[in-house]
Amino acid sequence: MNEGFSSFLNLLVGESLNWLLQMLGTTLLSTPTLDQLPRIGEIWEQSRLFVVAAYSLLVLLAGILVMGHQSLQTRYTIREIAPRVVVGFLAANLSLLLGDQAIRFANAASSAVLGDGLDPQTSGKAVSELFVALVSRSVIDGGLFAGLLSLALTILLIGLLIGYVVRVALTALLLAGAPFALMCHGLPQLEGVAHWFWRSGAGVLGIQVGQSLALIVALKVFLEPGGFTFFGAPTSDGIINLIVLIALI
Repeated sequence: MNEGFSSFLNLLVGESLNWLLQMLGTTLLSTPTLDQLPRIGEIWEQSRLFVVAAYSLLVLLAGILVMGHQSLQTRYTIREIAPRVVVGFLAANLSLLLGDQAIRFANAASSAVLGDGLDPQTSGKAVSELFVALVSRSVIDGGLFAGLLSLALTILLIGLLIGYVVRVALTALLLAGAPFALMCHGLPQLEGVAHWFWRSGAGVLGIQVGQSLALIVALKVFLEPGGFTFFGAPTSDGIINLIVLIALI
């Protein structure tokens, strides 16, 4: 029964890991650019046209705010409101260009963190090959226990890829709604929405840079021969490396 269950786990894990690692190696450490997501531009254009049509209302509210100076409020003058109105209009209309450049910068930052001439795609494929080799050796050395650890690794890989899909979806949502958020720079009472947009955009793009850093640290420090060893075991031990891989994922 032990051998039969181990064979079943090996078959299940082997079939799923090959596909999961192939997806992981080509997607995880980068964000699709607008060239790869052409529909985003169409949705953004609709949002921009709506903002252009509605911006006169924001200008009207800004004028009312200025007229209330020294009566309803004493903080905001025309010197403070006029630049905000201009910045809000320009930011809303240039948000697609800014978003595209931010994505390219994040992808370049991931490549720079990886170093050694690697890029997210080639390094991801290299990690995939390393995973397959380590899992295969672990299953051979550790039997049923290693098979269970490999199954846990498979489940975590599915979760990691789901996280990637969510991150790309959030990036697309932020780009599509960027004109609505950035027009809020026009009024001080609404500027918190624009600040939230910038923080969210920095978060979804910064994740891949952090993942690249975690990957290169794990490869160079924990998984490379001669690196740090856990539990007093050599890094060539299959079970130990499998545990390290689970922790990395």
